Amino acid sequence: MRAKEARDIPISEFLERSGIRPAKERRSGRELWYSSPLRGGDSDPSFKVDTEKNLWFDFGLVKGGNVVDLVCELTHSTVKEALAILERSGVSSHASYTRFKPSNANQVKSAKGNLTGNHGGTASPSGTSGQSTVQMSLLEGKVGFAGEKEKGGLELVGVADIQKPYLLAYLQSRQIELSVARVYLRQVCFRPPQGVKTYYALGFPSGDGFEVRNRGFKGFVGTHKAVSTLNLENHNSLSIFEGFMDFLAFLSFHKINAFQNSVIILNTVNLRNQALETINRYTFSKVYLFLDNDGAGKSTTQFFIDRIKNTPITDKSGLYQGYNDFNEMTMGNKPNERV
Repeated sequence: MRAKEARDIPISEFLERSGIRPAKERRSGRELWYSSPLRGGDSDPSFKVDTEKNLWFDFGLVKGGNVVDLVCELTHSTVKEALAILERSGVSSHASYTRFKPSNANQVKSAKGNLTGNHGGTASPSGTSGQSTVQMSLLEGKVGFAGEKEKGGLELVGVADIQKPYLLAYLQSRQIELSVARVYLRQVCFRPPQGVKTYYALGFPSGDGFEVRNRGFKGFVGTHKAVSTLNLENHNSLSIFEGFMDFLAFLSFHKINAFQNSVIILNTVNLRNQALETINRYTFSKVYLFLDNDGAGKSTTQFFIDRIKNTPITDKSGLYQGYNDFNEMTMGNKPNERV
């Protein structure tokens, strides 16, 4: 099967054939919401399939794509292996989705009362989706949903104060003062799904886990990524950073160990709507934007300028003009010299 043909296979039909059914249907069937098949514990379904565009998005992992991408994520396989799995599934690229009908109307009504944000779904008494007991035969048993720890992400093993010499050296290479790092960062131990070997990285709290960095790795450990916030109740000026390294570089550059004003770290520009919702719940005297000087950063800067009303807002990216972000400026690295 060719990749172009495979991408036309309806994601909803593939999931249905695999025994995975949506917990909620919206917009006359255009949006289908599932308890995520990529991670456990998604009692408030946050995995969306757009049946018109034939794309999926996992709001917990902040990741999405087409049906080939989904199979790669589910099975940790290559594109070639994913194409073979899709061919074995027997789902035609000309298939259409069979409209979802709730098997228990009372469950759906109860779930509707528990909706938060853009998610809807049905939870079992144990707090996990009823579909979580399914074993996907089409995926050759590679992915199971039986109350297991998350399959689609990294497993948190432990958290401690920063001790590893190579992490301390990494901080130094990024021009981050140790006195600043010890206030905001932890040493996070983690391992890959089904892995044995453990790894260590610097961790910054985000959602129910940590944004993690070391010299060779950048990722997230946990099941639900979110913006990170500090001192929002102070109602002083608000500074918005794209990543935590830029925030720590800002503090180190200005010799500030503990920042007293309000801060939001996006952790990804994809969470800018979540950040805006947070901003709208508070009143700030001023807003300063320290976002990247690339296309995504500029777009996000304009996003906030257009939507934050009645508060003076200033784009501070000119401070590090010629560099991608604040940390690169403090390191003296041009965009093609990143560490």
